[in-house]
Amino acid sequence: MRYNLHTHTFRCHHATGEDRAYVEAAIQAGIKVLGFADHCPQFFPDTDYYSNFRMHPEEAEGYVKSLRQLQKEYANDIRILVGFETEYYPKTYAKMIDFFSQLDLDYLIMGQHFIGNEYDDLTMYSSVERESKRLLTRYILQVLEGLQTGVFTYIAHPDIFNYQGDDDFYREQMSGFLRELKQLDIPIEFNMLGLKNGRDYPNPLFWHLAAEIGNRTVIGYDAHQPEALLDEGSYRRCRKILSDLGITPIGLEEIAMKTPRA
Repeated sequence: MRYNLHTHTFRCHHATGEDRAYVEAAIQAGIKVLGFADHCPQFFPDTDYYSNFRMHPEEAEGYVKSLRQLQKEYANDIRILVGFETEYYPKTYAKMIDFFSQLDLDYLIMGQHFIGNEYDDLTMYSSVERESKRLLTRYILQVLEGLQTGVFTYIAHPDIFNYQGDDDFYREQMSGFLRELKQLDIPIEFNMLGLKNGRDYPNPLFWHLAAEIGNRTVIGYDAHQPEALLDEGSYRRCRKILSDLGITPIGLEEIAMKTPRA
């Protein structure tokens, strides 16, 4: 059964298309379960910083309401789930989870685009090319700290950190990271958007390590337009790469959906 738990909406301000268009594209593509995981609101302290690539808090209630209505309308054609993709920021985590607990959500996925808390002086964007061993280690530790909260269903693009340094160090650090993820029973995502757009992820070395360690894997479309759900060619490429590595993506029934609660 084909499913996708990584779908965005126009509310994140860098995706396009109406909610209904995503649902109808998914049905056309033969997707049986469509999970929406748009970039969630964040609640930064009083500061001049305000991100423009995620949903605003006042949009969240309408997001959930729209998707729940479509869930009922298309109940005979597709199963719709409602969630968010979010970073783990230690300084804002408690307020974020409290906000989530007031919404009717099915799951969260982690997508750690930034190290630190995004708004502070120590923040770093994960996908910028870097040779810093220290920053790679910081990325891994922050992700693991977030996943240990127990609220995340899986981790999106776990190989997003664009390390351009020593391969042996990367292999050592990521092997330990993958073993921790396996012990936490957190599935890892092979990101279709990254593959399609030629990004630095999916990282071949990372996925060879994942195959050796035996991490449970999902394919995430990371759809930012409805037509992305119809991209059969990229989906088949994902399946072929994983198959060549000896990785079989897990079924939806093997994923423990974790509903965020304060």
